[in-house]
Amino acid sequence: MARPTDSSIVAKCARIMDVLTHAKRPMVFSDIVAQTGFVKSSCHRVLAVLQSEGLVEYEKTGRTYKPGPRFQAWARAGFRHPDLQQVVAEPVDRLSEVTGMNIALSVLDGDTILYLRTSNHVAIRYAARTGDHAPLHCTAAGKVFLAFMTEKQRDSVLGSSGLEKFTEFTRTLLPELEADLDVVRSQGYAMVVKEEFLQVMGMSVPIWNEQGKVAACLSMWTLTADNTPDELRANLNLLKQTAAGICDQIGGEAPENFGLTT
Repeated sequence: MARPTDSSIVAKCARIMDVLTHAKRPMVFSDIVAQTGFVKSSCHRVLAVLQSEGLVEYEKTGRTYKPGPRFQAWARAGFRHPDLQQVVAEPVDRLSEVTGMNIALSVLDGDTILYLRTSNHVAIRYAARTGDHAPLHCTAAGKVFLAFMTEKQRDSVLGSSGLEKFTEFTRTLLPELEADLDVVRSQGYAMVVKEEFLQVMGMSVPIWNEQGKVAACLSMWTLTADNTPDELRANLNLLKQTAAGICDQIGGEAPENFGLTT
């Protein structure tokens, strides 16, 4: 039994695109009709729609059809945007193994960060897990997101979330936080010690998308009882190199003025 959507214009467009993209060479009209099973008038109409949107291109010399420039652009964009969680799986785990530190990949989720993937070399109750959220103003990743978003967006985010005090080191005054964000923008990474938990310190670097915006953050953290801030910072180049590799795989590009003072 045919599905109710089988006769819709969207379904017909999709069917023709399936046929054209799987063909080894441009197709003549009669072959498209034969492979789709559409009547000629309907097939002409759908091809005209696809041509008008740049999804199908008609070559007059051979009277053939092939995928158009807009579809080709979509395909290239798809290759440039692989699933972020799949891209980071191996490098995140490798970085954790090499450094002996906990690694996390996070994205901005409203007025919090959302952990997409974690690799916890040291399993403790403070360890973030995939799906957990954390505040922006007292985490290294959060400060990276805040530092590189627009002023309007930052005001909106901070206005909705506030600056909750988690420890005696948490920045709860906006001028103090803004000073931290200036440093992050200048040096290209964030370092946070004892601001969310007294037992934890971490640092984070941005992962850029193709528009030069922060798509995600890669963080490294450890216990203050196990390492000094300098020992954590000694792994900064490895963290940056890993983030740069991920950035390359998703087609990202840092702004021209990024990291000039690092």
